[in-house]
Amino acid sequence: MAKPTTSINRLEPSHEEQSMEVTQELQEVFAAHSDAIKSLLVLVQDLHDSGVLEMLHALLNSKEKVASIVLEQVLKPSVLNTIKNAMTALGMVSKLDAEQLSKLTDAMVTGLEHGQAKLASGERVGVFQLAKAVRNPDINRTLALMLGLAEGMGQKL
Repeated sequence: MAKPTTSINRLEPSHEEQSMEVTQELQEVFAAHSDAIKSLLVLVQDLHDSGVLEMLHALLNSKEKVASIVLEQVLKPSVLNTIKNAMTALGMVSKLDAEQLSKLTDAMVTGLEHGQAKLASGERVGVFQLAKAVRNPDINRTLALMLGLAEGMGQKL
């Protein structure tokens, strides 16, 4: 009858064999991604030449000091108000329908272009021209939008 196995002898590759295996794997990766690696090396060289790499290294070495300065600046009341206002504005924009917002911004750009052209002409607007303008369907639509906006805002104020 066979003797029971009491110990297992594992074949551990030597340090030299492990090193050769890692080198072989790296060569395969470099060969497979040679274009990307070349681009990366060019990018790193450009960052080095422009001094950005050195600045990033200095920034990382003094991260506590930089974090302290950033935190000090962010905690200023004016910066906090700006952040709050930006968050409120983003919240408002997120409530709008994307299609409506796109249509409204396009209309505003066109309106600004027409307005600049009218200002450049130097034409004065009289009372009768205002009364006549109300009958223009384009102006009437804008006035209806503005009146609806004013009414809706008034209800929430």
